[in-house]
Amino acid sequence: METSETEFIQRGHHFLGLGLISQALDSFHSALSINNQSVEASYGIGLTYKQTHNFEQALIHYDQCLSIDPDYTIGYYAKGVILRQQNKFADAIIQYDTAIDLNPHDPDFFYSRGVAHASLNHYQQAIEDFESALGLDGNLPNCYYNIGVAYKELKDQGAALGYYTKALELRPNEPDYRFARGNALSDLGKYEEAITDYDEAITIVVSFGNAYYNRGIAKQNLMLHEDALKDFLLAFKFVTPFPDLLINLGTALQDLGDFPKAHKAFSDAISLNPDLPRSHIAQAKAYLAQGNHFAAQQSTKLALECESEYTEGLELMKHLQALDHSQDD
Repeated sequence: METSETEFIQRGHHFLGLGLISQALDSFHSALSINNQSVEASYGIGLTYKQTHNFEQALIHYDQCLSIDPDYTIGYYAKGVILRQQNKFADAIIQYDTAIDLNPHDPDFFYSRGVAHASLNHYQQAIEDFESALGLDGNLPNCYYNIGVAYKELKDQGAALGYYTKALELRPNEPDYRFARGNALSDLGKYEEAITDYDEAITIVVSFGNAYYNRGIAKQNLMLHEDALKDFLLAFKFVTPFPDLLINLGTALQDLGDFPKAHKAFSDAISLNPDLPRSHIAQAKAYLAQGNHFAAQQSTKLALECESEYTEGLELMKHLQALDHSQDD
């Protein structure tokens, strides 16, 4: 008894699920040899190429699906997925639009279009798409999480906090959700609650470097300078040093009275990015705290050379000049 087109397609998906790419392609091509107008076989080939990150061939076979059946909804969605992975977000949205026009009842279509909109900073459109997906299936924690991210970008931390909480109700052990909610709480000045979320994130992923860093900032805001310093040092174990980490490390050291190490941290931050004015200002404030007005002025000048209208630099320079004038008097 000869193997049918349907059986070859089923085999192809079975092999693909096992990661047996060559066997999957052979099975889908065998289905096409039986029926060269098989939309499902062409789609299977496209899906297999997508899994191997051969996006060009995947798109060719998805287009072949749509040339056979222009109403093959999943073909438009599949094209959108690849275009989004290629950072072609506007093109992806066009494909998702067509998929949604053909089938407005699939939450994945709205979710994926929302992600594409968010990638283009179309946050309000993204929120609307995520809400539409939730209207079709309320059990989608990533939708709640991404709505939270969109509200964060729209500077509405209160709304973001509510959606992160809803995401955590569905998936309480997701470290990224914990981290995001911790950030929202910290931005709202709720540092103790933020630390609790960072603690949870770190418990789940011990190597979560950014959670140590942000927990350190929350502790610094609570004047827990020694604990903040420990967290900044722990962050170094898991992330590549970046200027703000070094600035906050230096600030914690300064608050603990260790000015030599603080200056070293600020200098390291400047070495990573000499054009970042806040690194120079941090250095200047440390000099000012030591009573070294000349060095503070020199560092402030460097900050203003990076950005002539840098508000904190202008204010600090004015303050230093006023101090100099008072000493002259």
